[in-house]
Amino acid sequence: MPSNFSREWLIQIAKAFKISKEINNEGLPILVEGKRDRDLLFELGFSGPIEILNRGWSLEKLAIFLIEKYPQSNKNPTLSILMDWDRTGGRLQNKLIQIFSSMDKNIDETLRNELIRTLNGRTKTVEGIRFILNELLELMESKI
Repeated sequence: MPSNFSREWLIQIAKAFKISKEINNEGLPILVEGKRDRDLLFELGFSGPIEILNRGWSLEKLAIFLIEKYPQSNKNPTLSILMDWDRTGGRLQNKLIQIFSSMDKNIDETLRNELIRTLNGRTKTVEGIRFILNELLELMESKI
């Protein structure tokens, strides 16, 4: 583990992933930017629905597709959106929130917000979390 990472920092990230994993495994879909983001979540033990943004569709068409594909998600929230927190990811996140809000759908941003806060600039992408993957897996399996 890199020396500039405190144990508490890793524990916070592991807790956020563990909670989101449980919610996803119960059926809440997560929307990520790409295949590598989805693969990272699978490696962390997520087994619920994970959708990829990059299908060559407009964001509006994707939103309608997801609402129709996951009708059981008419609960609150409809889905979790986990875009990267770089400039492009931020724009995508905001646009998607706007689209879903216009359709009276609530979005869960808890995991993304916790990662932004806790990672504090150490990486700006979901797939970039891979550098602490082993530590996260170990912590998520423990009783944190």
